[in-house]
Amino acid sequence: MHRLYQTEWQDIQFTDFTKLSSRELAGAEFYREFYEEFFKRYQNFGQLSASWIQEKECCAKFVLTKSQTGSRILSIGCGIGVMEHYIHAQNRQLDLFIHDLVPTAMRWIEKEFAADHKFLGWIPSCLPDDIRFDLIYLCLVDYALDDDALVGLLAAIRPFLKNDSGRCLLISPDCQKTPATLKEKTVLIMQELKTLVAMALDVLGLRSRGQFWGWIRTKNEYQMLTRRAGYRDIEEGFFDAGKHTYYWISGR
Repeated sequence: MHRLYQTEWQDIQFTDFTKLSSRELAGAEFYREFYEEFFKRYQNFGQLSASWIQEKECCAKFVLTKSQTGSRILSIGCGIGVMEHYIHAQNRQLDLFIHDLVPTAMRWIEKEFAADHKFLGWIPSCLPDDIRFDLIYLCLVDYALDDDALVGLLAAIRPFLKNDSGRCLLISPDCQKTPATLKEKTVLIMQELKTLVAMALDVLGLRSRGQFWGWIRTKNEYQMLTRRAGYRDIEEGFFDAGKHTYYWISGR
């Protein structure tokens, strides 16, 4: 597991609304302030990068391949809801629910969902005890969680899956490849050296690495953490979405 750093997202420089920290992970307050700035600058999906929207729609199409008509589905950490907007438009027969931790994030899509299909807050306390899902998916969510937090979230989700058929699906664009060849190992060593130099410059106050954004994991780490959370019948793979290849892992 390696650390990620970020200085901007959606052409919004983080320094425009907060002080960057390369040591403290971006938390709920950071995202609240980010979305406040985001909605000042953008009024609808059409104003966002077309290539970014296309990637999100590719991810949504992949979720649809894992769904059946009439399935009850929950999106954990939906953010502004590009995927959920697309899924809703493509198949109204799906019983889609949305969740996020930050209330301002869902501003564009909240009117598309009934009140009992929107959950806000920490999992599992924000979910009704008696609800069960055919599919619960997390797309671009795990990067913001350390190993223990990710295992805790995946374990908390599992009781809300239907006993006989429910599955949890995790999707990430940042799966770190385990080097197999001498060339790949050499590249990894060079990357590690660059990381050490960047760390030294940051510690000396000469150049910030940016905001501590989260972590990137390998396939083996995803497999291990999924099993630690109690999942079995593990499936995994990759799919292409625009400029990125996305990794996915699923279990029940």
